[in-house]
Order: sequence, then C-alpha cells, then structure tokens
Amino acid sequence: MIQVLIVDDEPKLREGLRHLIPWGELGYHVIATAANGYDALDKYRLHRPELLIVDIRMPEMDGLELIERLRGQGEECRVLILSGYADFEYAQKAISHRIDGYLLKPVHEEELISHLKQLQVDIAKRQHLKRIVQEAPAKNQEGLLRGLLQPDNGGGDTISGYAAALGLADGGCEVMLVELLDQEQAGQDNGWRVAAAAERHFASFEQGMFFSLPPYIGLLLSPPLAGQRDYDQLHDNWSEFMSKEGSGFIAAAGGAVACPEDAALSFMRASELLRHSFFYPKHTLIRSGMPDAYEGAKPDAPDRQESEHRLQLAVETGSIHSIAQHVHELSASLLASGSDEARFKETFVRALNAVLVRLEPAHPDIRGYADRELAPISALYQSHYLADLQEQVILFLESVSSQVTSGARGSEVVKMTELIHLHYNENLKLETLSELFNYNTAYLGQMFKNATGEYFNTYVDKVRIEKSKAFLAQGMKVYEVAEKIGYMNPDYFNAKFRKYEGVSPTSYRKTVARTGQER
Repeated sequence: MIQVLIVDDEPKLREGLRHLIPWGELGYHVIATAANGYDALDKYRLHRPELLIVDIRMPEMDGLELIERLRGQGEECRVLILSGYADFEYAQKAISHRIDGYLLKPVHEEELISHLKQLQVDIAKRQHLKRIVQEAPAKNQEGLLRGLLQPDNGGGDTISGYAAALGLADGGCEVMLVELLDQEQAGQDNGWRVAAAAERHFASFEQGMFFSLPPYIGLLLSPPLAGQRDYDQLHDNWSEFMSKEGSGFIAAAGGAVACPEDAALSFMRASELLRHSFFYPKHTLIRSGMPDAYEGAKPDAPDRQESEHRLQLAVETGSIHSIAQHVHELSASLLASGSDEARFKETFVRALNAVLVRLEPAHPDIRGYADRELAPISALYQSHYLADLQEQVILFLESVSSQVTSGARGSEVVKMTELIHLHYNENLKLETLSELFNYNTAYLGQMFKNATGEYFNTYVDKVRIEKSKAFLAQGMKVYEVAEKIGYMNPDYFNAKFRKYEGVSPTSYRKTVARTGQER
C-alpha cells in the first residue's frame, strides 16, 4: 500500500477526502492528516508517506513552503496540490518543486482518482525497474555498462577498466535511451516485461549493447550512428519491436563522443533530450540539433490572458474554426515566454476549467456533460507531446462548444446579443467577434446595426446601463456599480448614465430609494 498524508486546514475537506475516496481499492492507505505545514512536517518525519495531498493556502506554514522544505531536504515524495481557482498563479510557483498534479477546489472525485491511478502505476513501474537493477550481478555486462554510463567517483582508471572489460575498442560511441509510455493501460508488470524482452531482442545486435538504467532502457552504440538514415533505421527497429510488445515509447540519441570513457556525456545529453521530449516531433528519434517547438517562437506572441478570453468566446459562439487558432495562439504565447512542459499543462488545465466556470451560469449542465461525455481535464497531464496536448484541448473545447450551441437559434447577431448580455462587464470588442464569426469588422457592424437598430458599442452601453440600474436600486455605491458593469472610471460611467437616463446615477438611486421601484 502507498501511504498518503492529507494536508489541509479545513477539517471537512480533510475528512471528506479521507472517506470519499476508495483508497484501499486503489492501492493507497491514508496514514495521517495534518492541518498546516508544521503539523505535516512532523507527521511526514514520523510516517514517511510516499504521497502528500497538500492545500496551497494554509495558516502558519502554507503548502508552497512545505513543499520547498521537503525538496530542500532531498525528499522525493510525490505531491498533489489543491488550490482555489483564484489562487492559480500562486499555485504555479510550486511547479518548479516537482509536483505531480494540480487539483482545483472543490475537488472532483473522478479527477483525483485519475491522478491516483496514474501515480500508482508510475510508482510501481519505478519499483519494478529498480528491482531489476538491484538483482543483477554486480560485474556482468549490464553492471559494467551502468558503471560506464553513470560513473561514481572511481576515477578515470576505473572507467577505462569498464570499457576494457566490455571489449570496447578505442574510438567513438553513442548512447540511445528509450523511455516507456502508457504503462497504466499495459499493467504494472509491463516495464519489467518489456525490458526483459528488449534485452533478448537486442542480444545479437552487432552495433550496440543493451542496458537497463531505470527509468530508461537503451543501447550503447559502437561505432556511433553515421547519419539520418541510421537514425531512422534504428528507430524503425524499436518501433517494430515495441509494436509487438504493445508499448508506446520515446527515444533519444545523445550524439557521438570520441571514446568509450566519454559515454556518460552522451548518456546525459540523451536523458536531457528525453526530459524535453514534450516539445519535439512525435514518432522520431530525438537528437541534438533537431528543431523543437521553441524554434521560431516569436517574442511578440499574443498575450496569454487575451488568448484565453478569445478562446472562451470562440467556444460560446460555436466558432469551431477559431478554437484551434486560439489554442495555437496560446501555445505561441507560452513558447515565447519560455514556458516548460509543466507550465503548458497547468495553463491549459486552467483554460479549460475557466471556460467551464464561465459557461456554468448560462449552461448549468455543462460541467455534468463534460464529466460524463469527455475525458477528464486531468488527462492533459498525461500528454506526452505538445501536439497531443493541443489536439486533446481542441477536441474538448469543440465538444463543449457543440453542446452549448446545439440549441442556439438564429444568426450571428442573435449570438452576439446573447454574448453581450452574458459578458456585459467584459471588454467585448467588435473586432474580436468579427474574427470569431469570420466576417469583416465593418460588415459585421453594419449587419448588427441593421438587425438591432443600434451600433455595437451603443448596444453594449445600453445593456450595461440597464444592468447598473438594478445594482443602484440595491443601494450599491456608484463606483462599485461602475466597476461591476465594466466601466473602470466612475466619471465615465456617470457621463454614460446621464446620456441615456437623463439623471446622474446618484440621483437615480435616491429616486428609487424614495419611490421604492426602478424607473
């Protein structure tokens, strides 16, 4: 059983998580709960749990400081963080401390279970592969290869001894590393099975020696690969083998080094490429010099928040052609800012959650639809490539868009007026909507004027003023109402209100208070 420590300052949430999830069925045991970071540190030292579920905001010591302290002490425990929607930017600071997932409060049972299943498989896989290494004889070929590729402080003579014992002649060599994917579907023993099968398959491979160094398996190639054709042929060989084994994989070559004693350098370069494989093309042997997604990223990419806003509008308007465009715009913005894989996934998880949150007032069933019919948002964390992540996001949003617009009636003008009434307090622009509907801005504006009798901006102003009257009738202050309906400047709101109502907002509020009804 994997031991779990739940850390949250809300007693109801702690006990809710303890009793809501079928921990035992999933291979977990809740060993303890804690109310803050200090409490958690004491219980962590006592029980040494393998997984912590941590609220990011707590009194005395918050979740971020707790994670920082654990990582600073060299602790490798797995961590899932909990956060309110408004705390997302704060929660992102924890990403650099190797968290395993982010859950939005209130926690959805299915989403947490999905995380737990994936973590359980990952932990089991690493334990199996570690056992393989520990049980191997210390001085057989694989032991010698491990000593060559991951040398300790034995010095150059020891490394040369490994090379000589392996029969490696003076000359260049290269390391190819393979990382197995999709272990949840394949089962817990799949890592061990595939590693053993790969060792048999490549036992007679003349150009390379097979090795297992968890979490990788791979080949030490001597001599190194000569060119693109060799890389393609070797990748095809692995693809054919892995296809028979029913396992996905990613592979990287660390490039040639001058002699076997430098093989560890090629190993390190290959492992570094695998850590960044998310940004490389799919179904290829990654190698140094290959262009990744960052290449060509422009520093003037669209603003991330603006891209998220346009993405949400595209979903609401049923503008399917714009969804993919805005997903790629958001990706461009993240690439231009140098975001890593974790930031990409967190941002798109946030974007999808934001879309659902904003849709729920007008479409109360949309969250239920997404939970029933679509892959959980947390599945984005399992995307192995940027291209896969983008495809999953686009499919999710297209499905949500089809659902919310399935009963929509009428023309683009009807959709525009519905949007205005839903989002009157936001910075709606005719230019943005024209892109969504694929119209010339001037043409769409004239079409709106012909249908409603008002210019777009005038219509927006009138909707805002009508909404403001209700808030004034509730006794809200003028500056509060101005902000609530989307006017950041109270004086500007005052002028607009006078224009359409003939009196100031203050006078209107007094009149309503005196007469007891809105005009």
